[in-house]
Parts: sequence; C-alpha cells; structure tokens
Amino acid sequence: MSLLDGCDMEELLRESRLGFWKIEFEEKEGVTPRFYADSVTDELMGISADMTPEERFLFHRAHIHQDDMEMFLEYSDKLSEERTEIVYRYIHPISGEMYVRCSGKRDFVEKDRVCIIGFHQDISRTVRMEKEKMAEKRLAEQNYTLRKEHLLQRDYYKDLLDVQNCGLMAYTFPGHRLIHMNAEALRIYGYTDIAEVQSKLGPIIRGVYYPDSGTIDKLKALRNVDDNVEYECIINKDTEKECHSMAKTQIFTTPDGERAIVTTFLDVSRMVMLKDALKQAEEGNRAKTAFLFNMSHDLRTPMNAIIGFSELMKRHWDNRELAENYLYKLKESSNYLLEIINNVLETARIESGKESLQESDCNIRSLYEDLKIITEGTLEKKHLKFEKNLRITHENVIGDPLKLKEIFVNILGNAVKYTPEYGKVVMTITEIEPEKEGCATFRTVIGDSGIGMKQEYLEHIFEPFSREKTSSESGVIGNGLGLSIVKSLVEMMNGRISVESEEGKGTRFTVVLSHPVAQIKEQEEEKMQNTEVTCAEELKGKRILVAEDNALNAEIILTILKDYGIEAELAGDGDIVIDMLKRNQADYYDMILMDIQMPHMDGYEATKVIRRLEDRRAEIPIVAMTANAFEEDRRAAFAAGMNGHVAKPIEISRLLETMAELLS
Repeated sequence: MSLLDGCDMEELLRESRLGFWKIEFEEKEGVTPRFYADSVTDELMGISADMTPEERFLFHRAHIHQDDMEMFLEYSDKLSEERTEIVYRYIHPISGEMYVRCSGKRDFVEKDRVCIIGFHQDISRTVRMEKEKMAEKRLAEQNYTLRKEHLLQRDYYKDLLDVQNCGLMAYTFPGHRLIHMNAEALRIYGYTDIAEVQSKLGPIIRGVYYPDSGTIDKLKALRNVDDNVEYECIINKDTEKECHSMAKTQIFTTPDGERAIVTTFLDVSRMVMLKDALKQAEEGNRAKTAFLFNMSHDLRTPMNAIIGFSELMKRHWDNRELAENYLYKLKESSNYLLEIINNVLETARIESGKESLQESDCNIRSLYEDLKIITEGTLEKKHLKFEKNLRITHENVIGDPLKLKEIFVNILGNAVKYTPEYGKVVMTITEIEPEKEGCATFRTVIGDSGIGMKQEYLEHIFEPFSREKTSSESGVIGNGLGLSIVKSLVEMMNGRISVESEEGKGTRFTVVLSHPVAQIKEQEEEKMQNTEVTCAEELKGKRILVAEDNALNAEIILTILKDYGIEAELAGDGDIVIDMLKRNQADYYDMILMDIQMPHMDGYEATKVIRRLEDRRAEIPIVAMTANAFEEDRRAAFAAGMNGHVAKPIEISRLLETMAELLS
C-alpha cells in the first residue's frame, strides 16, 4: 500500500531518507501482522513492492540486526501503549548495515485490531560521522537528540517550502483543518498569517474563479478518489490582488491517517500580462498596416492627379482654356491632399491628448449661414435639394467656432458626397430643453437620401480609417478619418452623436451639444471697417525680408508679394537674416516673414537675436510663416518675440491681412 504516491512531498521525503509505515496486529494467535509502507520506506528497507503486507512484516524482522533484536522487541511492545522512538541497526539486502531511526504510536481509531503507525528514517550518514563504536550512553544521548530533531523537523520542512517560488496549501478533508500554507501561497492569496487564513478558509476556497467550468466537477471528484487535477484559476479576481495561477491539486493521506488536499500554485500573472500586451501589439500592427494601406492609396490618388495634370498643363500650355481646366483640377487635388494631411495630424493630436478647445463668443445663426456657403457649390454641382431649418432662441453662445464648423462640414460633406444627383439633404438645428442652467442645448439633425449603409457596419462608422466601401467601390474619395475626428470633437465638447441608416434609403446623423449662453452687445456683433482701402493697397511699396530655406516655397512667396506690388528680398537662414538686417539702414525693411525650421539658426533663435539689438531694428514686425500650424506652435512663436503667425500652406488673404494689420 502506498501512502504518499503522487504527492509532491514524496521527493522531499526521499531526499531526507524518511518514509512512513503502518502495522496491523490481529488479536488471533498465529496470524502474521500486516506491514504497510510507502515507496520511500520500501526503498530504505530493500523490500520489493509486490510483497504482501505479511511478507513485508517478516522480511523486515528478518533483517533487524541480531544484537538489536531484543531492544527492538521491547520498543515494539511499548508502541501499543505510547509513542516510542528507537535507533537500531538494520541489514539492507544490498547496502548492508544501516542505522535506522524509527518512531511510532498506536492509532486508536481502529477498534477491532491493534494498528501502529510511524516513520522509518535512514540516519546512517549521521551515525557514521561519529565514532564507529559508541557506548550505550552515547546511543541514549543520540536517541534523545533524535527526539529533539523530530520536534524541529516540521520547521525544517516549512523553511524548505517557504523558499519555493510556487505556492503550496494543504488542508484536511473533510474538516478543512489547514495543515500548511507556505509564504508564496500566503502572498498569492493576500494574507500574512496562517491563523487568519484558517478562520476564512471556506470563503477563500469558494472564492477562486475557474475559467474552465469543468474544473469544479473534476475537483469535486477528488473527494472519493486518490487522484490529481491540473487546471488554471484566478485568485482574488477583479481586485488589486488578482492573480492568475496554474495549479495542481491532489489527494494524500497524512501520517495520522487523515485524507488531505494539497494544492500547488504557480503565479503566471506576468505571463498573462505579456500575452495581453502581445495581443495589443498585434492589433496595433494590424492597425498600422491598415493605416499605411489607406494612406498609401489616399495619398497617391491626389499626388497622381497633381503630377498628371501638371504634365498635361505643360503639354497644352498654349491652349489657355485647357490649361485653366488642368489648373483648376490641380488646385482641387492639392486641397484634397491637404485635407488628408490635416485629418491625419488632427487624429494624432486627438489620440495624444494635445487637441484642445479654443472657446470664444460665437453666433449659431452665422455659423449656420457659413455652413450653407461652404457646401453651396457642391450642392449646386450635383443638383441636390438642400432643405434647412433653424429653430433656436439663443443665437449667441460660447464655443469653439472652428471645431463646430469642422464637425458639421464633415457630416454635411459626407451627406453631399454619398447622395446621388438630384437627391436631397436636410439640416435642422433645434434648441431643446437645456441640460443645465445657463446653457443652450442644440440638437442638429443632418439627413440625406443617399446610398445609406448596412446595419452591421454602423458600429464601426466612427473608427479611424473605417469605410464600408473603398473609393474604387463607391466612386467617392475619402480616407475614413472624418467621422472619427467628428466623434472625438463632439465628445471633447461633452456632447453626443448617433447615426441611423438604411442601405439604399439614406443616412441620418444627430448631434446634441450644450453651450453656455453668451452676453454679447449688439455693437460688438457689428464689424466696423477701419479703412476702405484693401490690404494689398496698404502693402504696396513696402519692403519685406523673407527668411526661407526651401527654394520652391521661397519662389511661391516672393511671387505672391511681387504680384501685389510688394518689394521682397530673400535670406536662406537665420544667420543671413541677421547679417542683411545689420548691413542696411534701421528702417530699410518694413517687416520680416520668418520661417521656423532653417539650417544654422532657426526662426525662433533669429527672432531672439533681433529683439536684443540696440537700435530700432529690434522693433521690426516679425511674422512666423511656418508649417508648424498648431496652437502650441503659435504660442511658441509669440514667446520668441514674433508679432504674428501664418500657417503653411499660405492662404494669401490671411497673409495679407496679417501683414496689413501689423504695418498699420
């Protein structure tokens, strides 16, 4: 009979050369006692596993050293009354003489027979370290020492288990008496004291979560069989102490004859985290691939048009009408390319948390009229009927007018793009019950009679680069970023957006936004004209120093200025700007248009040097003219000492307006 087969502790016992046994004596005379032992004891005594319990008893008695037999028989007689321990010599059939420490006691649970249980330990190595022959007194002292070691042995095994990197918990069943719980198991469960665990053992065991529901049935089956189960579990699920573990539970019988459950845990939480991180990385790679695929297609489309129409315009330069047509298409393709770049940059800013609202007083009615003007040309080109409704009480609110236009231009633009010729687009702005005091809440509904969408696609409509059909399939160009940006901006304004659509029947977007009501005086609403002359007339004859290192950009800006009668000189970097400014009289240049990213000395540093000059040159107006187009770039320009900021690509009207305002 094997008492510890399959138990993780068996190897520890074998290394300690310690085994367990049980002997049953019948009260009938002439009946050979039955000797049961675990595999370790069998190995220590040289007994074959196929021996019967009676044969094992006789084999053991036959190999006790003859000189120690009398002492052993006295020890054996005492076992039926009290726990007794002895050291005797045993003749192993292969290894020869060995010293054995043997301890046992009677199991009073058995009523119909005398049952003795105990352990058998080979201590030959320890004894042989002493003198070969020891006096009877030394043997007595050794026996006393061994009894003390027996008391300390539990602490030895506890320390041994505590240094393991896997958790171990052992408790009796039934009864749930905690036998042991090592340091790693206490850490995994989130406790520091075994006594506390004992008081909560039932709830602790029941609180373990098993991802595989079949595990519970397998563990319940262990109540009736000596077996083991390997499984995955989550301890302290959905808490700060959540721990993913690979576990093994098995049954063994203690030296006292109790059934016990031993579970070992290996914390694999870090592996689970790495697995999740790998999954996220794979999803990120797929998103990156989708991004590159979409961008490759969407960027190449307008670029091909720009290159193609440029070549055609070159070939047909003498045909003014045809050249103007190609020029128009070049501009349209360039605008679309710029839209793609702006959308990608805005998406990146939103995801990085850098995008913010620039709120000011704005007029809802004026905003509404601006939207009509922006889309009017496309509506007329496709012969679309545009129905508009405005039902509001508060016209003046506080909001970000640019981002509000961006939201509704995107939605209106999609409605126009995906509605066939002679279709219908409806936009209705209604002021509804305010969501909080001091605010006006507007519900904007934009519907169309366009191609619509399948229901299963609607849940993906606001995802970046998401399109139900490619440009080739739908015949409508786009990059799938517009609605993603729209949703992000609406949420930034604490609003809501929803969509309804039916394939072949059209789409309907609903946006609900709340804005604080603005107290704007009538005179502030009217724009006063300071002068009747145009910006171009004001700037005619002015001399401008242009700092630009890119030859193409320089050619463009110099040509624009020349067309408006403005004298301009070019400096290739910041050092040259400083040199040209110093070589001429203090009032020679009226203004500097300063690029930011230039070799040798950038625009920021050049501006700081100019502002430190000791004459009137230090006061010359400087306008940043840069592709760094975000609000933080604008703030950086002013912080360096510049007076204005114009983003590339250059809007001529915006540039002239800024220059005229500074020079007036």
